[in-house]
Amino acid sequence: MMGKGILLWLLGVPIPIILLLWLFFH
Repeated sequence: MMGKGILLWLLGVPIPIILLLWLFFH
């Protein structure tokens, strides 16, 4: 359960950052 939560957190956190970077630099 703990590992799954960490995996979801690691997948969930970079997505908005990547979207913001893409919007700023595209």
